[in-house]
Amino acid sequence: MVMRNFISLLGPGLVFAATSIGVSHVVQSTRAGADFGYALVAIIILAHVIKLPFFQAGPRYAAATGENLLDAYLRLGKGYYISVVLLTFATMFIIQAAVTIVAAGVLANILPFGWSIGVWSLVVLLASMLLLITGGYRLLKNLMKAMMLVFLVLCVTTLCASLLSDRPEQLATAPQLLSVSSIAFIVALVGWMPTAIEVSIWHSFWVVEQQKLDEVNASQLNSSGTAPIASKVKIRLLDFNIGYLFCCLLALLFVALGAQVLFGRGIPLQDSAIGFSAQLIAIFTDILGPWSKPVVSGLIFIAMFSTCIAVADGFSQVITRIAEQQFNLDGSKHKLAYHLCIPVIGIGGLAIILLFAGQLTSLVDFATTVSFLSAPWFAWLNMKSLTLPNMPVASRVTSGYNIYTQCCLACLSAFAIFYLAWRLF
Repeated sequence: MVMRNFISLLGPGLVFAATSIGVSHVVQSTRAGADFGYALVAIIILAHVIKLPFFQAGPRYAAATGENLLDAYLRLGKGYYISVVLLTFATMFIIQAAVTIVAAGVLANILPFGWSIGVWSLVVLLASMLLLITGGYRLLKNLMKAMMLVFLVLCVTTLCASLLSDRPEQLATAPQLLSVSSIAFIVALVGWMPTAIEVSIWHSFWVVEQQKLDEVNASQLNSSGTAPIASKVKIRLLDFNIGYLFCCLLALLFVALGAQVLFGRGIPLQDSAIGFSAQLIAIFTDILGPWSKPVVSGLIFIAMFSTCIAVADGFSQVITRIAEQQFNLDGSKHKLAYHLCIPVIGIGGLAIILLFAGQLTSLVDFATTVSFLSAPWFAWLNMKSLTLPNMPVASRVTSGYNIYTQCCLACLSAFAIFYLAWRLF
């Protein structure tokens, strides 16, 4: 019974992990392993360590205050809030396009109808919109629980099989890490490793939704009918930590798969979504055998499709909240505004895909680089949000953890400044 109650409380952290799997893991981590072998493992781990406190701010703030981070930014000041709104509008269609085109590429390999990537992307987006409009967060959470576990088992099984099998000798060494192309790729890799820091905003929305579901769980309630704030924060942080651990493990697994199967073999990665997806599926099927292709293809599509749904939901939640704040919409119109935002995100994402259909890696690199450069700003906002007056003192980070957070912010800022200086001079 205790385990069942615990599993029922998990949700936002797993949705967060599913959001991360999409481009950063399936595309970027695989590219890292294929092009650099295991040389970038330390950078991937470092990215997770440095970004941890800023991602954690989302569930911490939401659980303690009942508000999302967008509300926190508005409390910090109108200028901070507007900057987030502008960055959101500048990147939302590109990010939606990036995750959708990968899912569409996988689907095209499962169902060889000969359709263009634009048509497959439309199919994926229509399915995503339908599921969100009919099921919303509850459906999203339930999808994640099963998908994450099965996908992790698949990756571990494939990696173990690749280590035990006889693979051709590697013919090449990794490129120089300080070359122009290598630095550009590392920046793109870190930008979404495990994902963009602004996803912490979406996470805070999912936590607020989860809190509403938690209200009906009597085993977690006190006599007044409301769970203590300390208990809420503890549960949500545990949920986040589990999801974050999944993120790190899966990132390393995809690097290892890319390194074991593609590194040094003289096999260039395809730039088109359909071509890259075929190579990704082949990584698993070449090791596990032809029998595994339907299973592997289906699981990879479910993982990517889940990411597509999570991204569409995250942006729709943010845009809905912006509309509510700007136009003073009452709570009764929230659902309508949310349902209207979903197709807007989908149409914008589809437009980007049609413009960059054959340039998967370029599209992904652009989106991830923007996230890399904006990371210090979102990190600082998240850090300041935890010091707002409405944040209970007991739920704030300790002084030691605050020092760690400031060191992480300094690292993010230094990396961004280095990259800008490198590009400009």
